[in-house]
Amino acid sequence: MKSKIILLNFFLLYCFAGNVINKGGHIDNIQLYSTATNFFYNQFYVLCFDSETYEKQNSTEKDITKFIEYIPNTHYKGGCEQIGEVSEYYLFHLFPVSGKIDPEYAIATVVQKLEGDTMINIRTWHETHYYSLLGKVRVLKVKGDVIKFTLPKEAK
Repeated sequence: MKSKIILLNFFLLYCFAGNVINKGGHIDNIQLYSTATNFFYNQFYVLCFDSETYEKQNSTEKDITKFIEYIPNTHYKGGCEQIGEVSEYYLFHLFPVSGKIDPEYAIATVVQKLEGDTMINIRTWHETHYYSLLGKVRVLKVKGDVIKFTLPKEAK
């Protein structure tokens, strides 16, 4: 009897891509997009957010706009990409119990966080995290540059 319990425990916890506590999974469906919306404007600013300095600030009210640098598109060399994500949970790998994956929501959360207008140079991918028999989580991640068409008065 004891050996059957050990064998069942081994099967349930270690024979899947993930077990009860640790997640396992894979990445798939990688795609590239030039912009989130169409625009016909030749001058815009890339928003470069300094997240390290922002996290070190001890104030209870954190104003994110103080940590954003506005770089003209002609001078931008890269390195200011932002990442957003949205997920969907499947109970027992079959039943979706959360909202659907919406790429526009993932992009909008990043753009709204930095008070930008849209996102360019977008890369997307899906991650699947398995949690044994409990279920799986499908995560859509987006990575790109947040832009703004006009400078705010405080940044001029």
